[in-house]
Amino acid sequence: MGENFRFGNVSGPVNAGSGTQYVGGHHQTAGRDIHGVAGHQLAGPGLHADLEAIRSALDELRLSAAERRSAERELSAVEAAVGGETPDREQAGHHLQELTSGLERAGALAGAGATLIDALGRIAQWLGPLGAGVLTLLGH
Repeated sequence: MGENFRFGNVSGPVNAGSGTQYVGGHHQTAGRDIHGVAGHQLAGPGLHADLEAIRSALDELRLSAAERRSAERELSAVEAAVGGETPDREQAGHHLQELTSGLERAGALAGAGATLIDALGRIAQWLGPLGAGVLTLLGH
């Protein structure tokens, strides 16, 4: 006998398929975490606070001079992409992916504190599908 599900009105970005799914609330289903993002859109101040937390966390990471310059350049590009009246989520997603990938290549994500990981994750969630690559790198 099959199972029937009724979801009612579904709006906003919906990520469905294999792997991690993002829906309202926190649930444990078949051994996988499902984290809530429905209705969770960072307000301007929240987004900017996360960007500032990332900038502060970069100061604490062990990075070479070139890695630090690259990370700061990508973070500045993310800030510029979201700083206007109409955020350019595509550009922000690209630069957030580059920032996170660079930190992973440098081995800095492994030793990064929760503040950095959480801030990157919240911004990636705010980006929706454009932040999926970052969430994968963070293990979310």
